[in-house]
Amino acid sequence: MTTFRDRVMLGLSDPAALRTLLKPAGDTAGRTLRTLLAATYDLSAARIDQVRDVAVGELELQRPLFATDRTVGAWTQTVPSYTRTELTLDEAKTRDPAWIDILARLRVTVVTETDPAGAESVSAESVDGFATLDEFRRRFPFADLDAFMAEHGISTVEQLRDAFQYLLTTVRLRAVAPFDPDDPANAHVLDVALAVVVVDPFDLAAGLRAAQAVRAASKSLTGATTTAVPVESTASYALAVVFTASGPADNGTTAAAVEQLFAKAGVAALFLNAAP
Repeated sequence: MTTFRDRVMLGLSDPAALRTLLKPAGDTAGRTLRTLLAATYDLSAARIDQVRDVAVGELELQRPLFATDRTVGAWTQTVPSYTRTELTLDEAKTRDPAWIDILARLRVTVVTETDPAGAESVSAESVDGFATLDEFRRRFPFADLDAFMAEHGISTVEQLRDAFQYLLTTVRLRAVAPFDPDDPANAHVLDVALAVVVVDPFDLAAGLRAAQAVRAASKSLTGATTTAVPVESTASYALAVVFTASGPADNGTTAAAVEQLFAKAGVAALFLNAAP
């Protein structure tokens, strides 16, 4: 008799089925994919306006992850002369691996609004010849003149003029064009390595523990990379946990509440009706 995990592997080993689970018809917001992207990339310089599509590429079943422990030590010798040797060991401990039930390579098509992050012009001018402290304040309204003078022992405008050379720099930022979501230049593809774990029976704590075990074991791995938009990879894998579709109702909760709880941990909660 097959288990729920077996049935999920059989069903989601079809890339089309996994794609439908990640972005079902009618999900214009792409909520699950947004959770996966936010857990994989630093999106502080790019706002995702739309998640248009996802393509599922290579699939791998039952990938083990073995955490590597690092032992760091120092050997110091004082006789006959002082020497210091640092020793670092990477040891693979024999322990149970963290298992990824399904590892999938995704290519997510998004429409993003990016920060132009640039200066159009920079100019600097020397400020001298000011006759009063108030005139200096007008030229440098952002500076705390009283604190500056107290810090440097200055009490008169003459001392202020003679103490330093003052430069006023003006930076004009690059103008931002109106965002057009239909402009092909704003459509990009982001690569995501998705690690899926299956939990049966329905157990929220077990699901989070399994996802966190994969996250901890994969910290030393190289994350996904992209050059399409100015974002930085922050994790090797995006994480998702698959539950039986009837689990939330049978346990007095809702799928929306479970999705919200898991999203706070950077994990996507998925629900599948994998009947025997």
